Amino acid sequence: MSTYALTGPAARRRRSFFGPLVEFLAGIRLARAMAHRYDELARLSDGELAARGLEREEIPSAVVNAKYDL
Repeated sequence: MSTYALTGPAARRRRSFFGPLVEFLAGIRLARAMAHRYDELARLSDGELAARGLEREEIPSAVVNAKYDL
């Protein structure tokens, strides 16, 4: 198989055909990761959140903006 077969017009067509599906699945993966992060932060006590520089009301925005470390 030549290099052209892997990078030529057929490969671009395949990417463009499956591109929306790949983006959709990546969005699902991101949403699941955000839900997991929210659950992890929601389980913490107020003191543990304060140690991370967060208040309970800030959890949703911190999850969306990824401004914390688990």
